[in-house]
Amino acid sequence: MDHHTSTTTRAWLLALRTPAAFYPAILLGLQIVLAIALTWAARGTLDPGAAQGPLLAFDPKAVTSLRIEGAGESVTLARKGQDWLIPELADFPAEGAKVTALIDRLAGLKRVSPVATSAAAQQRHKVADDGFERKVTLKAGDQTLATLLLGDSPGFKRQFARPAGDPAVYDLDLPLFEVGNRRDDWLRRDLLQVDQDQITGVATADWTLTKEKDAWSLAGTTDKPDPAAVINLLGRIGALGYRGVLGTEDKPEYNQAAPTLELTVQLADGGNRVYRISPAKDSKDSILKAADRPWYFKLSASDLEGIAGLDRDRLLGLTPPAVPPAAGDQDQETDDAAAGEDAAAADAQTPQDPEAQREAEQAAAAVDLDDASAPEETNEGAAPQDAGADQTMAPGAPGGQ
Repeated sequence: MDHHTSTTTRAWLLALRTPAAFYPAILLGLQIVLAIALTWAARGTLDPGAAQGPLLAFDPKAVTSLRIEGAGESVTLARKGQDWLIPELADFPAEGAKVTALIDRLAGLKRVSPVATSAAAQQRHKVADDGFERKVTLKAGDQTLATLLLGDSPGFKRQFARPAGDPAVYDLDLPLFEVGNRRDDWLRRDLLQVDQDQITGVATADWTLTKEKDAWSLAGTTDKPDPAAVINLLGRIGALGYRGVLGTEDKPEYNQAAPTLELTVQLADGGNRVYRISPAKDSKDSILKAADRPWYFKLSASDLEGIAGLDRDRLLGLTPPAVPPAAGDQDQETDDAAAGEDAAAADAQTPQDPEAQREAEQAAAAVDLDDASAPEETNEGAAPQDAGADQTMAPGAPGGQ
């Protein structure tokens, strides 16, 4: 390397060490790093499906209660041992699998890109602290683990939501119907059900069915009950359902003092079920009180179908005889029926075409003259008769020649 080249190189290196050249290089590097960081941040916030950890940080197994609030009604679900209960209904059993599924669903929600963050958006999407569709609070004892506010739906099976304390509004895969705020939404529905194979007797005030050695008998008669009627009754009792639960307090509007049906179901283990059923006031529903349960159940007409109104004749497969009409009424009905049949026959044979009808009338007149042994006259324009044809059928009528 010659002296000139060496001098130039040293001068260039010295120039790079001066602040005028060094600071712009640092600034350019920082800009590149910042651009990369902003790009990755944008990917995380603009992609609605980009998972950024759980939306609600809690342990599902630690939850001992959850409260669901909504317009007009709220419900609390509390865990006692392995069971979930409804405290507002005197610890009526809740559908445990359904409660557990909701808790797991909430724990599995991911924090995705928010759709909005302003207070106005919270009000607009109905996820504000003072305006929401649902408010779910999960607790472990007295400690609040998480609170989620649910609002309007942006689409099928989706809901706007916001964790309490978080200004961001999220679009989540969580349909509102899975977060019911009514007690009836969480009831166990099988408390009145029984294995029909374990039923050995059924009795009301009017009849008693008893099973002995796989054969059913009806008290007070040697006639055997209809097998189909018995099977239907046992199936209805075994699968007895209810619309709702009304608590444990008897009320005058339940009309339990004047029941329409008292049903006793004998079981193979020696136990029994005793049901008192009464009409609810100003309603088509019925109220059922089971002797072995503290709650009053609300039943619809369909719940009692095949049980209410069942009598001995139906159990025996008998059809009540029809009431015969009075003699005069019967004669009149016979005359009316005959007249109706004649009119129907005449209508069936009457040609719809005017020309055919005129020919039929002329042919009928000719037949009348033959019957009277009068000299045969043929009206002009009348259709000729076929000697082999039925003389009562007019030419041109249906079935005529």
